[in-house]
Amino acid sequence: MSIVNTNGLARCHVLQSERLTLQVIQEKDLSTIVDLLSDYETVWMLTYAPWPYTIQEAMCWVNLVNNMCIMGKGCFWGIHDKEDAFIGTVGLSIFPEHEKAELHYWLGKAYWGQGYGTEITHRIMNYAFQSLKLNRLEVNHMTCNIRSQRIIEKCGFKFEGMLRSYVKRFGQFEDVKFYSKLRKEHKI
Repeated sequence: MSIVNTNGLARCHVLQSERLTLQVIQEKDLSTIVDLLSDYETVWMLTYAPWPYTIQEAMCWVNLVNNMCIMGKGCFWGIHDKEDAFIGTVGLSIFPEHEKAELHYWLGKAYWGQGYGTEITHRIMNYAFQSLKLNRLEVNHMTCNIRSQRIIEKCGFKFEGMLRSYVKRFGQFEDVKFYSKLRKEHKI
């Protein structure tokens, strides 16, 4: 299944990695998204997710990202493991006029530390640079999110800078680090 944008270009194809399947987020995934994001530590690491995370929040977000896919401004997937358990999401906010995208991902806490973040990031980089022919991929994380920093660095993104007090999370300002990778730097 894929979403087709208004220009007729296929987006959000089902993608496979060694252990994971990426597929369009569907209504049946909403309750699992809410369950996974009911963990405060998981939500704390996300730059913009609200707390508590409700089914209404999930519905609004899924509608938003699916509309981005339809308009050719994004690709977002649910991440499923070998047993078809929904374990998180990954997506690209695409800026076609600049041939670039911003990478977004999160995993439920039970799936941290198993190499899934690195595996998914490699798969999305291949898709972004090979299939979408993008020139630049960007990603960022709050400085407190050391796990994301390790994934980003392991995948070869270059640190570009830090914006101080860039976001306010639960009453506290947080610094955010920004990274990029160019197609010419990507090896398959």
